Amino acid sequence: MKTSCAVWSPIGSGKSFRAILSLRETVVLASVAENAIRKDIEDKILWPVRCEHNDSKPSFRWVDVFLLAAVYGSHHLSKKMRKIALDSLENCVAPSYRRSAVCLPQMDYDCEIWEKPSDLITDCHAMTLGGYVYLDFGRVRDDLTPRVDLYARGLSKTDERPGTFGGEAVFKNTRLPVRHIGKMASSGEALVSILEDYPYLSEDDVTFAKLYAEAHPNIGRPPLRQGETSGGKIPSG
Repeated sequence: MKTSCAVWSPIGSGKSFRAILSLRETVVLASVAENAIRKDIEDKILWPVRCEHNDSKPSFRWVDVFLLAAVYGSHHLSKKMRKIALDSLENCVAPSYRRSAVCLPQMDYDCEIWEKPSDLITDCHAMTLGGYVYLDFGRVRDDLTPRVDLYARGLSKTDERPGTFGGEAVFKNTRLPVRHIGKMASSGEALVSILEDYPYLSEDDVTFAKLYAEAHPNIGRPPLRQGETSGGKIPSG
């Protein structure tokens, strides 16, 4: 695994991307329930990455997207089976990127890798977890590769700068917020219309933006209900 300092390059030419993902990004890409992941973290079944800059928030390796999709994509695995599966699937990860080889505490959002995330999975086979339980990890990898690799390519073409939209992620060499495009796509705006308005974007850019917006929801005060005041109470009378 190669790491480097952050590299800035024009839109469409990025080749590197963040080495780790947030919990929200991971569950969106894996299409699994976030509450199930959090519960197993609490129960010490699952071990996330703890970043040096933010020790309180769990993060994950890119390969964990594939591993979590394989384990939590099914509701039929017991807690014991999930632990066995997670330990067994670690052997499918490229040796230089396994937990036993990578210095995970030193990984941070400033680190980058150059390989495609799917290339970090090197051994895909059906495995027996016990009795009659089989897990077809090769199928999991094939199903997730297009989405995960597309998201990685998208990240390599974005930039976050304090002086641009308050640090909001934008497409490189533009002032166009990624979430703005993602929200347009999610709200039903036709792809052809988006590409006509922003001809320097590609279809993949729009798909990435939609994923990015889902993985980075706006966090703020929920909208007030009818008749509710900013203090949170509905006035009587």
